[in-house]
Amino acid sequence: MASHHADTAIESFLELERRLEHFTRTIPFAPEHLRVHSPLLASLLLDACSLIETVLKSAMDNSRYDAVANIAQLRARRYAAAPPFLNINDLRVVFRADMLYAKPVWYLPHGSSSFPWYVWRQANGNPSWWKTYNEVKHSRFENSRFASLGTTTHAMKALFLVLVQTLDYRERLVDRGMIRRDKRTINNLKADVAQWETTQDNWNTLIVATSSLFGYRFLHQAHPAHAKDASVFL
Repeated sequence: MASHHADTAIESFLELERRLEHFTRTIPFAPEHLRVHSPLLASLLLDACSLIETVLKSAMDNSRYDAVANIAQLRARRYAAAPPFLNINDLRVVFRADMLYAKPVWYLPHGSSSFPWYVWRQANGNPSWWKTYNEVKHSRFENSRFASLGTTTHAMKALFLVLVQTLDYRERLVDRGMIRRDKRTINNLKADVAQWETTQDNWNTLIVATSSLFGYRFLHQAHPAHAKDASVFL
């Protein structure tokens, strides 16, 4: 079950986030720095995208995806010893209905948001940061210059969103304080976020996910729109 992997996934994300945070102490996240590249960013990009793949492959086991066409074959491809292997296009088929493409992630130190999975609004195509990941992975010496601060941060936003959207990780994210809600006990909040968005209950309080650098506000029947500014994460 994916829930057994929750702490490993969360700890791995937090370690990557610490690396990005350390880098931005020297080169701050700013428009004039978004094209800065570094071997440190190349390593971070590779690790972040590899973790995205691992988390999504784990999340596929949730019963939410049982109705996806050919899901048994797609799940089996994760462990195949010979082609066809599971790839990003297969993952798009499984997870596109989750509408990750419509969900903004906030970079909290800068107070700005973007949609890291936006390209998945279409039935074909993958994010540009994923293309960069493949270029760096297959030719690291020649292509590490493409691992810019902007691209790597976008990939980290994508990873954060995947992490907090994985239903089987939600309990541990609540336990660790990464998902929170005012005026709710830990056990009640776990029940609140065990369902998919849009959350339906009688509580008129926001549900947010935050880390040191990133933030996401869950959709709720009383708050049907995403966050308009970063103040909801304070």
